[in-house]
Amino acid sequence: MRPILYPILIIFLLFLPFSGKAVQLSENAEISIMTCGPSELIHAIYGHTAIRVKDPGINLDVIFNYGVFSFSAPNFVYRFAKGQTDYMVAAERFSDFLEDYKRNGRSINEQVLNLTADGKQQLLDFLIDNARPENREYRYNFFFDNCASRVRDVVEKEAGATVFFQQNSGLEKTFRQHVTHYQEVLPWTNFGIQLVLGSPSDKVATAYQEMFLPYFLEKHFATAQMEVNGQKRPLVKATHRIYDAGEPESQGLRWWSPEVVLSVLLLLIIWFSVSQLRRKRVNYLVDYFLLFLTGLIGLGLLWFVWYSEHPAMRPNYNLMWAIPANFLFLFLWIIKKWRSQLKWYWLVLFIWMALFLLLSPFVPQAFPLGFYLIALMVLCRSLLHSFRFFWLKNKF
Repeated sequence: MRPILYPILIIFLLFLPFSGKAVQLSENAEISIMTCGPSELIHAIYGHTAIRVKDPGINLDVIFNYGVFSFSAPNFVYRFAKGQTDYMVAAERFSDFLEDYKRNGRSINEQVLNLTADGKQQLLDFLIDNARPENREYRYNFFFDNCASRVRDVVEKEAGATVFFQQNSGLEKTFRQHVTHYQEVLPWTNFGIQLVLGSPSDKVATAYQEMFLPYFLEKHFATAQMEVNGQKRPLVKATHRIYDAGEPESQGLRWWSPEVVLSVLLLLIIWFSVSQLRRKRVNYLVDYFLLFLTGLIGLGLLWFVWYSEHPAMRPNYNLMWAIPANFLFLFLWIIKKWRSQLKWYWLVLFIWMALFLLLSPFVPQAFPLGFYLIALMVLCRSLLHSFRFFWLKNKF
């Protein structure tokens, strides 16, 4: 996925020599799938896929890219969160494409498709028409309609042949497991994405569905077959390493990762709670922080569940530990004269968090370690207050 930073008029610029007539490929033309490695840029952590059309006979070498979007579009972040982001297909010179990826240190592999002359022409005609201003936009869907899956669909439908992908050749991983592998380079970004991904992301992706990620599209294209005039042959006839950026450094557990930070915070909260119990003196600052944090997260999740059009957002069982009611309870608990009537909330909260921790393995959604750590913090504080109010009869 690549942002567009300036108005695109490339379809007219690139094909200006051919205006007024169709672009007729020569017998030396080749159409390839370009698979680009990931980077630590948020929009590029999953890699990228594009289509290259190269024809030395007519001096044509262009890339068709289905991952173009604009950060400057009005309300981009809000529309992206709501699932109303429109991406587009655009063309650019291969030389510009190559220099851009070299500059960003991202490897590029090329798979030359084994198409007939008619298949190449049909595919190019479709791409040119699809890149016109009136046709180029599409509604982006992260798992099911993105820059990689669009390339798969275009080749499957417009290659002038029947394409067969190998069945039962996937990794049998869930959508969540697939994206987590790439998101771990940005630990806190991964934490946030894990929050908003609901139960649908824990379904196992088929080999066909895996191709929403560029690496798996390349993998499954390598073993795919195509049928032309009753004869089957490999979909890919040659593979080249266009640019080798080297293997990325392995990222171990970082000291600022959510797991480390939240583990330290949990230990501090346990120490603080035990210390308060021994001294028989309570301080609610930690509780205000936890109620605010979990309540605000819960309200945010409710927004995604109710309003986002992303199909993977609902249901979201993170609402079992990120409880929106905590946000309201925070402000009610600040009022001291109401605390005697509200003390039951702590007992209910303790029981609820204990049930969540016990029953979460049976919930149809995966919970990363960081979420359990936050739940344990709330459990610790709600246990302290329940013990005070209902066993010690509020002796401090």
